[in-house]
Amino acid sequence: MMKYIDVFPFSQTNDGLRFLLLRRAPNNSYPGIWQPVAGKIKGGEAAWEAGLRELEEETNFTPRQFYALDHVSTYYLHRTDEIIHVPAFIAEVELKDPELSHEHDDFKWLVLEEALKTVSWTPYRKAIESIPKLMTSSPALALAKILLKNDKNHLNH
Repeated sequence: MMKYIDVFPFSQTNDGLRFLLLRRAPNNSYPGIWQPVAGKIKGGEAAWEAGLRELEEETNFTPRQFYALDHVSTYYLHRTDEIIHVPAFIAEVELKDPELSHEHDDFKWLVLEEALKTVSWTPYRKAIESIPKLMTSSPALALAKILLKNDKNHLNH
C-alpha cells in the first residue's frame, strides 16, 4: 500500500528547466535534507490528489500542469522494518518564491546539474534526471498528464 508521494516542482524558463528544492526544518524529521515536496497520502485520496494537496500545503503553488513521473522511489525504513514505494509527480509552476510551510526552512531554484548535486538521496536524483526526458517526449508527456480542474477541456478522474 502506498503511503507517501513526492512532487518535483519545476519551471520552464528561457534558459531551460529550473527545479525547486526544499530544505527540511531543524525541528522536523530528517532535518537539513534537500528534497522535493513530499508527504503522506490521506485515507480516500488518490496518490496524485495527495501530490496536489501537499504541493499547495508546502509551497502554496497551484500547478499550471501536473504529470505522473515514470519513477517510483523505493526506501527501506529501518525503524518500522518496511520497504516503501513512493510514486513521483512533477508540477509545472511559476518561477517565484514559494510560501514555505513549517516543514521547510529554505528553498532553491536550481538548474538540472545543481539540483542533482543538491538533493540528499539517490532516488531523488534518479527522478530529477528523468524529468527533462519526459518533457521532450510528446507521446509520453500526453499519457502522463493529469488533467486539473483549471484545464480548459478537463476530464474528471
